[in-house]
Amino acid sequence: MTEIWENLRKKARSAENSIDVKLVSLNKLSANSHGGFDIDEKIVTSRQNLFQNLTDEISGLIEQLNTINDEMSEVTGSQTSAAWANNPAIQHTLRRHREILRDYGTEFRRARDNVQQILQREALLSSSTSESRNGRVNNRAKGIDMYLKENEHISSCERLLDEQLEMAMSTKENVARQGINLRGISNRLHQVTKKYPAINNLMQKIKTKKQKNTVILAAVISFCLIFTIFWIIN
Repeated sequence: MTEIWENLRKKARSAENSIDVKLVSLNKLSANSHGGFDIDEKIVTSRQNLFQNLTDEISGLIEQLNTINDEMSEVTGSQTSAAWANNPAIQHTLRRHREILRDYGTEFRRARDNVQQILQREALLSSSTSESRNGRVNNRAKGIDMYLKENEHISSCERLLDEQLEMAMSTKENVARQGINLRGISNRLHQVTKKYPAINNLMQKIKTKKQKNTVILAAVISFCLIFTIFWIIN
């Protein structure tokens, strides 16, 4: 299990490093924004293609990292490695990788939305500039403003959804940790019963007693129901 764990950790670190590099490139798109009105459509198209490629790659890497983290959780949650997985250092490492994944997801969505707004504005301005050069001057300032405002509303909704998703992921992680803890307790209890046969025998007797009581109670209830039905009929 230790070897599997280390291999998964290496994969996780590799994916995290790749995401970090891609996020830097994505943020550079906003830093290199053309703030003027004279924007070449070819440049805008090139930047849009780069943006699409980067977002696709980062999305794939985040999904890959999420899968690796799930596999790490499965390894630490398996019964054969329960004692080893309960090591505080292992639990801290697993929790840290989950936090890194969540942070990268938040940073990616923030950078993606920011760059997307910039590129949309550049596309509108480049289109307006092209029309002006062709002699089809058209005042589109109001239209651009309305479009950008609407886009801001959509981005706000997306941010709210992202927050809800983060809360859901946090809840999932808490449930997973609780499941691991419960499995660890169950395994330790199983080991104790094996180590001390007297305790195991006592638990078996308690279990048998409960089963007998259940059968007796069911029989009494059935008899009472039959007697009641017979009495009503007669």
